[in-house]
Amino acid sequence: MSIRTRLLLVNISLLGIAFLGMSLFAGAQITAGLRVDYEQRLTSEIALIAQRIAPAVVAYARDESDDPALDTVLAPYEAQIQGTLHVYFTGQSIEKYAGENTARNPVPHPDPPELEAVITGQLLVNQRRSEDGTLYFYTAASVFSEGQPVGIVQLRTPASVLQGLVLQRWAALIAGMIVLTLCAALLVVWVAHRMLRSLRQLQESATRFAEGDLKHRIASPPRDEIGAVGHAFNTMAERIQSMLEAQHTFASNTSHEFRTPLTSIQLRTEALKRAPALSHDTTARRYLDEIDAEVSRLTGMVQGLTLLARLDADRLELGRDEVDIVRFASALCQQMLPQAEDKGIALQLSAPVVPIHVLVNLTHLTLVFRNLLDNAIKYTPAGGIIHWRLVREEDAILHTIEDTGIGIVPEHLPHVFERFYRADRARLRDVPGSGLGLSIVSAILQAYGGTIRVQSAGINQGTTVTVRWRFPRLTQEVDTSQPIR
Repeated sequence: MSIRTRLLLVNISLLGIAFLGMSLFAGAQITAGLRVDYEQRLTSEIALIAQRIAPAVVAYARDESDDPALDTVLAPYEAQIQGTLHVYFTGQSIEKYAGENTARNPVPHPDPPELEAVITGQLLVNQRRSEDGTLYFYTAASVFSEGQPVGIVQLRTPASVLQGLVLQRWAALIAGMIVLTLCAALLVVWVAHRMLRSLRQLQESATRFAEGDLKHRIASPPRDEIGAVGHAFNTMAERIQSMLEAQHTFASNTSHEFRTPLTSIQLRTEALKRAPALSHDTTARRYLDEIDAEVSRLTGMVQGLTLLARLDADRLELGRDEVDIVRFASALCQQMLPQAEDKGIALQLSAPVVPIHVLVNLTHLTLVFRNLLDNAIKYTPAGGIIHWRLVREEDAILHTIEDTGIGIVPEHLPHVFERFYRADRARLRDVPGSGLGLSIVSAILQAYGGTIRVQSAGINQGTTVTVRWRFPRLTQEVDTSQPIR
């Protein structure tokens, strides 16, 4: 799991927990506040109703038949408050008004709490269930006539009214919290993106530097801890680049300085070989041949170092020679065939029959595949087979050189392109080579935008080298391949 994913999950989870706690606390406070407000509204309404129906209650209590019935008086208020009103008459006992043409019925004891509270001069809102289990709020107020209580009006409203208000507030609260959580999550994503952008830049810069782009630097690191790492990376890159440039300069200067003395030694050995005095001295001639061979090896190494120095300095001129890659491969195999036959190795080529014309420096092309074939021949024992397959892709040529040689230990594969690196020196000390061949091949391919991969299953399992070379131009289509020997 990436740092960004973990950071987002942790922050969004913390935000979710925090907003959930805030929602529960706010919801509880809203619920309590709504109940207090609702009870206050009920007591205010019942007090106001008691004042307005007082004349009707007094008239009914005096049996003044010309006055309207209490049902008619109470109905508009019941519709307005979505509740039920009951009138009680006070005297020696509390009698309940049960409707027109109905006798007054004494209220059984104990009296409801809200009625007892009114008798003592208090206002009370009581919550209880009816006989059918429905939850109601009850409250009551005294009805006065000339300063004397003549009755009590009781209000009963279903608790569903308050519950509806609570649900509305909860729905609004939840919707608001969801919107707030989404906004906070988007803010967290934006902040995480801003924070991790610097890390991504650092990662990309490190990757490009590791791939060989030594000039790449992190542009304008931020002024924070990540920026400090960026500045440290730039400083490290500067020092590494300076050190490598010094090494390349040393290698270039050294190889240049070695040219003259090596050429001088080679000329002198050739002169000594032609000297009449040494014509019959077999020991001297053998030593001269050995000196000449070592000089040739050193000369090849110097040439390789010179070429690598030019590649490091980006001074390699990509050629524009038009080459038939099929004909080139066939010709190179013919050149390498004597070397392979001397070791009893079969050299095979599978290539298209139709010419493929490409633009490339012929010297570079020869260096790459001569090195690869030379390595395959050197590390393949007698009786082995080397097979070079050539296939055209859409925008490149794919070369596969497969041998049945001694193979490479898997742990050595990542290092085969390093300069002067030779896998298992103790086992291969009798095999000639400087360790620069694959370094030169890799550098040339990199200059042309190509790639190379070396694969081996281990000791005595053979080696497969795959080269994908992107040429500037391909002018011919390719037919199906057939072997060319």
